[in-house]
Amino acid sequence: MASDTRKGTALALLASAQWGATGVWVALLRDLPTGTTLVFRFLTATLLLTALLALARGFRRPTRAALEGGVLLAAYYVLATVAFYLSDVVTVSLLVATSPFFVMLLRVLRREGLRGREVLGGLLAFAGVTVVVLLGDGGDQAGNRIGDLCGLGAALVMALYSRAGDRLRGQGWNVVWIACALGSLVSVPFADPVAAVPDGRQWLLFLGLAAFSTLAPGYLYPLACQHISATSATVVRLSTPFFTALFALLVLGSALGVQHLLGAPLVLLGVYLTLPRTAETP
Repeated sequence: MASDTRKGTALALLASAQWGATGVWVALLRDLPTGTTLVFRFLTATLLLTALLALARGFRRPTRAALEGGVLLAAYYVLATVAFYLSDVVTVSLLVATSPFFVMLLRVLRREGLRGREVLGGLLAFAGVTVVVLLGDGGDQAGNRIGDLCGLGAALVMALYSRAGDRLRGQGWNVVWIACALGSLVSVPFADPVAAVPDGRQWLLFLGLAAFSTLAPGYLYPLACQHISATSATVVRLSTPFFTALFALLVLGSALGVQHLLGAPLVLLGVYLTLPRTAETP
């Protein structure tokens, strides 16, 4: 069992690192218009996944839940990509990590009971987000604010997606394929036709973004949940902002700001406290 736990934790950490790199890929593609990046991110991922499923004969008939999940996942990818375009990548990663906080808010709206620990966690997470957003600086304040709002929107959509739970069991690749195909269609009208064709370097970046930070973690994270509980995997996923900060430092030369040093501990501790503590089996 200890070996199974180590394997599941390692897989969850790898998925977290791959998600953490998303903002860096997008930052390296900022010389392209946002709509163009969205189109080619989704298009590249769709083509890669189609080829993979064809080779593995892994196509399945999608369920209604898979269609609904694909819509939500497409919305998450769009909002997160726009957020990374407009705001600081570490800030956005922290904002996206507040998804469990929005799960708690959804429970409040459904008038489900909350424990004192969860309420405290929600307040800490909210305080951390406030610090990160209000103390953030940059040349384009309006753009940063829109990016921050998109990051919070991505967290909310992921909270809605996570509530699908077992209804998506066995439909993981269907959901990802639907999300990428739908994202391609939705993004086409916003692409700049003048900058519609990436150069060789940009194609390599799109391949990395699609394979490394879109498809691979989409496969590894559910696999991790087969070895450790969903709660444990979610706790491991809280490491995503740290991977983002590391990649941003190594690749972009971006150091942490005061807002990150003050707000990140509040956000992550608050989110951790909002996670469920019920006993689960993987």
